Amino acid sequence: MKLNPYDTQVATAFKASREVPRAGLEEWRAAIERHLRPLPGMTLVDIGAGTGAYAAAFADWFGIDVIAVEPSAAMRSHIPSAIPAHDGDACALPLPDDSADAAWLSLVLHHVLDLERAAQEIRRVLRPGAPVLIRQGFPGRLEGVELVRWFPETARVANSYATIDEMCGAFATAGFRREALEPVRETRPGTATDLLGELDALREADTTLRALTEEEFERGKARIKETGAGEPRDNWL
Repeated sequence: MKLNPYDTQVATAFKASREVPRAGLEEWRAAIERHLRPLPGMTLVDIGAGTGAYAAAFADWFGIDVIAVEPSAAMRSHIPSAIPAHDGDACALPLPDDSADAAWLSLVLHHVLDLERAAQEIRRVLRPGAPVLIRQGFPGRLEGVELVRWFPETARVANSYATIDEMCGAFATAGFRREALEPVRETRPGTATDLLGELDALREADTTLRALTEEEFERGKARIKETGAGEPRDNWL
């Protein structure tokens, strides 16, 4: 299946519909702080930074230096100017050896065609002992994903992504080891019925929704209309 091109139209839709409001990321902030243990002067590289929502959040939350790496010029154009943003991807990072204290990848791994190569490249850029933090939906762990709840057919695409074991195996070849695995909740204001107003932009920006047939898409909207009132906008990854 062809992934999104992340051109100007998709980047604009992504910015409007897929960025989680900062207020809905408090549980991510706490989880990241536990595992990152941020210190003044630390440099984190945000790989596949998209429109820069997490890069900006890390800089604001922890007062650390953040470098964004994003292959789409259209997506990079939305990254706040205070964040250095570079063209590149997980397999070709435009950074020197041993130059970063941590790496962050948010919903990126399914775009990476060679996980072992990416792991080796991330290892090159990170200083010894630096952590890699990953936010990702994995096969077998999709039950808390908001879109999968209302549009269960989206799991067809997500279940084709690398499993946790496959991802950990690839990173192990570069000397990394898994230290923690935990679900983290993010929230949006309103209820599930508010999702209806976002679906056109969201479908433009989300690969799993774009893969649905019109019938599947309409069935999902009907589910939301029937039972979404009062349902919270929780998403677990």
